[in-house]
Amino acid sequence: MPGARVFIDANIFLYTITDGSGAKSALAKDWLRLLSNTDAGRTNLQVLNEVTNVLLRKRPDLTPVQTFSEVDQLQPFGTWTLGEGTVDRARLIRVSTTYAWWDCLLLASAIELGCTHFLSEDMHDGHRITLSPDQSLTLVNPFAHSPDEILIQH
Repeated sequence: MPGARVFIDANIFLYTITDGSGAKSALAKDWLRLLSNTDAGRTNLQVLNEVTNVLLRKRPDLTPVQTFSEVDQLQPFGTWTLGEGTVDRARLIRVSTTYAWWDCLLLASAIELGCTHFLSEDMHDGHRITLSPDQSLTLVNPFAHSPDEILIQH
């Protein structure tokens, strides 16, 4: 697993907060635990803000302060911002795929962060996005693969 980096999409974080006892929640927690223990997980401010927005809307049992506290616990995975280079890469991705613009920004950010994989259940599992020989990543549905299955291959 040396050198492997995995970008974590908002839905993975949300499963660990909003569905505490379900099977997907357990799998998402397994992924996050391994990615945290190996320092292989990455995310950005766009993802953290999306998690905040969803929690504020869908978890009325949490006060805003509790919501912010939950999201603050995710910050060790990263708080990188988007820049002009991210937008340029996102445009290249959008031209060659049918992914939504916001997803293209995340994919571009993942490539900028040197990620080899993008963890999300919302995109096509196994799809490889390549911008150049040294800029590519593979989409991974965390509920279709174990962390070991993906990360040991790298």
